[in-house]
Amino acid sequence: MSKVKTLVLLNDYWHPRSSIEPAIPTIFPESQFEVTVTENPEDIGPGFDLIVNFKDGIANTQIPTPNWYEGPLDGLIADLVLGGCGYFGIHCGIANVPKESRVFTDILKGRFLNHPPACPVYFEPAEGHPLTDGAKAFDVTDEHYNVEVLSKETSVLGWSRSSHGKFPALWAHKAGKGKVCAVTPGHTLEVLLNPEYSKLLRNAALWCAGKL
Repeated sequence: MSKVKTLVLLNDYWHPRSSIEPAIPTIFPESQFEVTVTENPEDIGPGFDLIVNFKDGIANTQIPTPNWYEGPLDGLIADLVLGGCGYFGIHCGIANVPKESRVFTDILKGRFLNHPPACPVYFEPAEGHPLTDGAKAFDVTDEHYNVEVLSKETSVLGWSRSSHGKFPALWAHKAGKGKVCAVTPGHTLEVLLNPEYSKLLRNAALWCAGKL
């Protein structure tokens, strides 16, 4: 199997590079993925099999707050995915996606709304999909994301539960010629390196890249 040419976008004020990058070799092993890591959304472009987004749409606390989805990047991402590139939004990679954005309406079909303070969260994957094959439930301490998901346009494949309720936490679908997945846990390096979660993330990346 040829390696998946993968662009990993990361680093924002709330989710620094140091909380994500050390997990990359575990989630995206060199034997399966050829990874390019960047902090700059402008590096998104053709030539990749998979775009993995760990970057909040609002990357800093500047007032007024610019949103990097706004402008030409929104349409570029949508066109790349519809043309066959995989797209995987992890945790903050679904945050501050504008409701009118094509990345939301055409690609992700879901986005972050809000979260309580970090708390014990139970994640349970569904069965019957290649993406969740072999995945097991796990417990972490994390931000419990409340999300807006266009449930008629995607398949919810996992749920998260805490004292704050039960929310969709994993969904996937095809978008044009591309495959898309989004997942909500992942605020800390410890969560990303949870063995069950790391396996699920790797499965999801391979599925988005058309390898599963």
